[in-house]
Amino acid sequence: MWKRRLSGLAAVLGVGGSVCGVSAAIAVSGAIGARKEVAPIAITLVILWAIVMIFVLPLAARSLGLPAGVAGAWIGSSEFADAAGIAAAQTYAGYAGNVPGIDGTGDQAVTAFTLMKVIGRDVWIGVWAFILAIVSITRWEENRLGSRPKAEEIWWRFPKFVLGFLIASVIVSFAASGHAFADYNKTLGAGAVQPIKDLRTWAFAFGFLSIGLSTRVKLLANAGAKPFWAFTSGVAVNVVLGFVLSALVFAGYWSSLGR
Repeated sequence: MWKRRLSGLAAVLGVGGSVCGVSAAIAVSGAIGARKEVAPIAITLVILWAIVMIFVLPLAARSLGLPAGVAGAWIGSSEFADAAGIAAAQTYAGYAGNVPGIDGTGDQAVTAFTLMKVIGRDVWIGVWAFILAIVSITRWEENRLGSRPKAEEIWWRFPKFVLGFLIASVIVSFAASGHAFADYNKTLGAGAVQPIKDLRTWAFAFGFLSIGLSTRVKLLANAGAKPFWAFTSGVAVNVVLGFVLSALVFAGYWSSLGR
């Protein structure tokens, strides 16, 4: 039981810091049948560092004079929560064209963030939920009779919203396939996608408000310092590795994004 508890906490902290913050922590916590205190611990740490990064990343990128696209990619590879990340990217978008020494446009910052965070990282929620559900069922869990849980348990634990995300992406991609970008913005984007985005904004606001109300700092304190330092170590790796990849390895691509 203790081994399963440690494994569950490590898995949820891992996906919370590397994939999609709160959403990944909730999805994987359910997929592996983690103890009830595991998700709030991960959510608290994600929110804590996400708030810090809203201020630190744009200011650090500005002090380094990073182009807008490079900064957006760095934010996308380092932030944990989509809401916090888009806030940081939009902050840097405001610098582009207004602060001397910062090249590029605001659209480049937001687009680069979206490519890195939403498309590059968020899509892994379902993959890791599925993999870790299998690992949990086959390696971490046994009932009192010593037998393994049934395989169909994987389906019941799998986060179904991932399938909705996939279906919606396929439908929109198919509908937009015959439109140029400008036509898409005038027709499908304005008439169909924008109302859905407005609904999403309200859903996100209420969803994250509820998550915030469920955050329990006391649970984090009771867990000790190890989860905090483990997650913080991941933060450091994300920031450093994200900077190397965004500002050094692929700087040319992000600087010319959209041109």
